[in-house]
Amino acid sequence: MNPETGPHAAETPAGGGSPGREGSSGTPTVPEGFHSPSGSSARAVDPAAVAANVAAVRERVAAAAARAGRDPGEVTLVAVAKLFPVDAVRAVVAAGVADVGENYAKDLERKAAEVSGVRWHFVGRLQRNKAGVLVAAGALVHSLDSLAGARALGRRAVAAGTTARALLQVEVDEREAAHGVRPADLDRFLDDCREVEGLEVEGLMAMPAPADDPEATRPAFRRAAELAARSGLARLSMGMTGDFEVAVEEGATLIRVGTALFGPRPTRRPGSAPTTGPDPSPRRSGR
Repeated sequence: MNPETGPHAAETPAGGGSPGREGSSGTPTVPEGFHSPSGSSARAVDPAAVAANVAAVRERVAAAAARAGRDPGEVTLVAVAKLFPVDAVRAVVAAGVADVGENYAKDLERKAAEVSGVRWHFVGRLQRNKAGVLVAAGALVHSLDSLAGARALGRRAVAAGTTARALLQVEVDEREAAHGVRPADLDRFLDDCREVEGLEVEGLMAMPAPADDPEATRPAFRRAAELAARSGLARLSMGMTGDFEVAVEEGATLIRVGTALFGPRPTRRPGSAPTTGPDPSPRRSGR
């Protein structure tokens, strides 16, 4: 298990590594007005393009579910809006997607204040000093991998008179630098988290190593599904733009999709100074 990030550290996305999760079949319509990877100026979001992309992703989910003999209604599409403007959230909600994910707690807080009717998901690296923001928004945290983080969520929830909800991030690739609980440590960690007052563990989240071929992620997804079943956990968050169809075939109940819905991801927050070079955080828990 990785050590907990310090309470005053800057927010960072979950996971680490290199890009390469894009390129699956079904190129998304690029909504006019989003930042390009080069950091060009933003214009208006095109809700029609977002709606078309939502429909295309849902069709692919349905086809993958059919191949696995599953009901597509068992799969929740989480639209990951990291770095996209709030109008992108409005557009995806208007297209019928009620579940929206954010990598940064401050962005989630800001967008939650501006858009109603959203079930929020936090898919970034959990930091203790952001626990209160996530609890206040009622966000499902996908990236719990430390007891310190669990206790922070629980304390904030108890203080607010509510219950924090989380998925345990499990590392199924045995990568030394990756975040997540090792399978050998999962039972103990789950038991410890279940003892935390104010916290409810709803399932697992897995994020395999990046691969050009979506099929390369299948063994990791299958392992995650086995761990969830063994642990008696019903929810399983896995699969992003490049591999969500494989994840659905292997039992995902939540998929974290960004660029297949919104087009190329910005390299900076709207209104911030442009960056140069490649996206500084290409590997994230929802693409």
